[in-house]
Amino acid sequence: MKDFFKQCKFSILTMVVTWSVLLITACQPPQASYTLGLLSAVDSQSLSAGSQVLGAEQKTGYELAGKAVDGLLRLSLESESTLPDEVQVTVRGMVEDTNPPVVALVGATTNAGTTRTAALANFFNLPMVVPSAIGDNLLPSNNLWAFRLSAPGSAHAAYLFDTVLTRQAISSLTTGDEFSVPLSLGIFYEQNTFGESTAVETAKYAMVQEIEIGYYGHFDPDEPDKARLVQAFSAMQEAGVHLVYIVASNPDAAQIIVSAFREFFVPGDAPLLLGQSGGFASHQFLQSPEASGVFILRQQIVTDRCPDGVETLAEAQAYAAIQLLNFSIEQSRDQLGAKDNPTLTDQREAVRDNLKASSLNLPCLGLTSFDNSGQNKNLQFEFLYAENTAPRLIAAERLTEALAPKLNRDPFE
Repeated sequence: MKDFFKQCKFSILTMVVTWSVLLITACQPPQASYTLGLLSAVDSQSLSAGSQVLGAEQKTGYELAGKAVDGLLRLSLESESTLPDEVQVTVRGMVEDTNPPVVALVGATTNAGTTRTAALANFFNLPMVVPSAIGDNLLPSNNLWAFRLSAPGSAHAAYLFDTVLTRQAISSLTTGDEFSVPLSLGIFYEQNTFGESTAVETAKYAMVQEIEIGYYGHFDPDEPDKARLVQAFSAMQEAGVHLVYIVASNPDAAQIIVSAFREFFVPGDAPLLLGQSGGFASHQFLQSPEASGVFILRQQIVTDRCPDGVETLAEAQAYAAIQLLNFSIEQSRDQLGAKDNPTLTDQREAVRDNLKASSLNLPCLGLTSFDNSGQNKNLQFEFLYAENTAPRLIAAERLTEALAPKLNRDPFE
């Protein structure tokens, strides 16, 4: 009988505890989720196929990051457009939507779309992270709300000529005999505002190292004309260019240019090709036959801190962007916890303040912090190169080693 009462007492106590836990759990508010507005070219009807390829890579990075942040974030993907009015309508819709409200923006894929979105983010007082666009002047001069993870074109050039192809490094390549010649550089860039600004900065950095600019020209960013490409290559050949620095944000354009280059030049007499991020860092180009023999300069991917499934730079940057915002939102949520009924404006300002103050070792991109203009202060770069297989990471010295025989070529051989 005593055992019976003990069992009953234990059962009643268990029921009380269980119902108490259920009651407490039911009374607790559910964990808040925050919506991020993503602007991408992946399903765009107006952008080039190459831009859509890069948008698809971004989408992969976003989705992998979304799974990793344990349901805190809801990702709302919208299509990017070439039309400024359509971008404005899309961004305004995300900003003013109250079901659910958007706490921050991420994107876009193209330089033009990113520039427009960054201006709107500042107008609407909405925090924004730029993952991948490579143009130099993406953020407005009075920027307070946009933060850029990606390296601008000028930063690529600064690294190349301040660290790799310095005056001292180039002078050590030549034998000093009668056949040694100065390094001649060809700059070939996409004809738009972003390509032009990168080309100008590239020329400036090169000339500081006493490098001759043997060729300076442009091509159509979406459909390079083959006849004009032949004219450009002929001019490079006549000028004795040793290295061609190509700025192309479209993977299709990168492939067309390299293919035409190979058709024009005899392999032994061809200049070296150096492609800068953008289209050259895409999965489409890296897995194509054109990638073989091209040096590719890109922002560094910290591979040991990247999840499975992240293979390209655009994927890595997109993944890091979501992780950065996840951290900033968690910090802002803790800070606003003591405030009664924080508004959406309060949340957005708190996220912006945490982005501004953040100094993180981000997955895929490593150390990241921002200056007062929203630019990433911790940019690192690396080279890829392929001979017969897919491109792999190489030491920067491989580029200078490949240049040496071209600067010391005996014209009678």
